Parts: sequence; C-alpha cells; structure tokens
Amino acid sequence: MGTMPEAGTPDAGTKDGRTKPAEPSLSSNTWPVVFLGPALMLLRFIGEHAWAYWTAAVIGSLGVLGAAVEVVATVKALARGRQPLVAIWVIALLAGASALLVHRLVGG
Repeated sequence: MGTMPEAGTPDAGTKDGRTKPAEPSLSSNTWPVVFLGPALMLLRFIGEHAWAYWTAAVIGSLGVLGAAVEVVATVKALARGRQPLVAIWVIALLAGASALLVHRLVGG
C-alpha cells in the first residue's frame, strides 16, 4: 500500500523540499461588505438626509468597486473548481449587496 509522504520530504510540497502554503479561503473575498453594509444601513435608516445619502454614495462606491474586483477573482477561482459552494455564496452576496445599493441610490 502507498503511504502519504511526510511533511518536509521532497514529495510533500515543492521540488526544493518546502511545503506549499495553503490557499486562502474564498470567504476572505467578502471584505467589500465592510463598505457596502454601512452604506446600506445609512440609506435605510437615515437616507432622507442629504449628508447621509452622499456619505452612503461615497462609501458604497468603494464597496461596489471592491465587489467588482472580488467577484472577478471569485469567478476565476470557481472556474478552476476551488470551493464551488463558497464561491457561489461570495458572488451572490457581493452582487446582491451591490445591486441593492445601486437600486437604493438611483431609485431612492
């Protein structure tokens, strides 16, 4: 029977004997929610004030821009077959939050 190579042996990782670092989880691609969440809350609770609307627009634009970058990275990871359920969740979360923010900003 074959056995698994032990960590530190040349067969366990790269050719020079070092082990390969683990790839980070795709759930770390959700960082734009840090901007999208507060922007949506501003619009939801005090969006009738001009300062809240414009603050949400500025903060939200950073979130939408970050979401666009992370959705592209997540789609590439999904195409490679990495963590398909997590990738679908990240894409749905970021696309949904971005669409909701744009809808609230444009539609009022």
